[in-house]
Amino acid sequence: MRFASSITQEKDTERAIAELLAPIDARVTPGMVDLVLIFATAHFDESLPRVLEALSDSFSTAVILGCTAEGTIGFDTEVERKPSMALLVGSMPGVRIHPFHIRREELESATTPDDWERIVAASPESKPTFVALADPFSIPVHDFLDRINEVYKAAPLVGGMASAAREPRQNLLVLNGDIYREGIVGVALSGRLVVDTVVSQGCRPIGKPFVITKGEGNVLQELGGQAALEQLHNVLSGLPQEDEQLARQSLFVGRVIDEYKEEFRRGDFLIHNIMGVDRNSGAIAIAGHARVGATVQFHVRDARSADEDLRAMLRARADRDVRGAMLFGCNGRGTHMWPTPGHDVDVLREILGDVPVAGFFCGGEFGPVGGKNFLHGFTASIALFREPSDA
Repeated sequence: MRFASSITQEKDTERAIAELLAPIDARVTPGMVDLVLIFATAHFDESLPRVLEALSDSFSTAVILGCTAEGTIGFDTEVERKPSMALLVGSMPGVRIHPFHIRREELESATTPDDWERIVAASPESKPTFVALADPFSIPVHDFLDRINEVYKAAPLVGGMASAAREPRQNLLVLNGDIYREGIVGVALSGRLVVDTVVSQGCRPIGKPFVITKGEGNVLQELGGQAALEQLHNVLSGLPQEDEQLARQSLFVGRVIDEYKEEFRRGDFLIHNIMGVDRNSGAIAIAGHARVGATVQFHVRDARSADEDLRAMLRARADRDVRGAMLFGCNGRGTHMWPTPGHDVDVLREILGDVPVAGFFCGGEFGPVGGKNFLHGFTASIALFREPSDA
């Protein structure tokens, strides 16, 4: 299994194609490439068919997947709000790659496991890993994730929402030689590969975990037998001054997904925004479910926390022979969070070494937490590809 990646900031299409393709031959044999990912900014909308033609000519045996985005990530560079394209190619012997495109009407009519096997051409028994790219204007992404979680239990899904547009039908989705303006495109990968996922939500916990003892809908009414707002005040009063100030500016609620764990750590919580508080009742409304019996913990997020979180999660995988990586980062990260560009890809390569990587800045990221797939924000969702240990 071999990967190669590249990135270009050339505005001229032909020169951009040449710059993308130039470094690839040194790492892979074009005729043995099985998967190609291409991400491009809206600058290349009109010339995207020419880009796909060049990729098809160079990698005639490969499945091509991609989308347009606000910014791209490739090799060792992140490019934000400027014309760019990023490329990742993989030679993956023994891996089955099943491409799919799903429209809203197909999603709504796919109600059985047999329907999903027909759409994505992969059975639950094949234990697939999904890579998916979606247009946020044309399809209910949460429904898609719910169906994948239901039919393909514990199957990881990574990817994100195309982010080049602010209006319907302006994002472009790529699958092989076709360009779509709606739905979801993706691939189901199965066979001789291992995919490790890293979902860094950029937060760190404060205080202690609480069990929801009273809640309704998305409203936390009681935590550990006391009003939720009272418990929050207790947490804040016990914090160092710096963390207390941060919590008053950037506070979240993390909900544990896998309640069977004896101890909860980074990566065990699905992070939710706080939508509001009711000072009379002491309730807290969150952008998520407030299920009685679930465990939650308050979290904070800033540049330092996001850096620490990403480093901790990647270090846990630093001893693995990673051959290639996909990096899907929120468009609220990058220079919106750090003073200089390239933070996430720099950390990845610092910890994992010279790993070919590509991705883009998303309008929402897909990734698993606690064995289920969710749509995230302000997150770096990463797929790390390696061969099985018996290879």
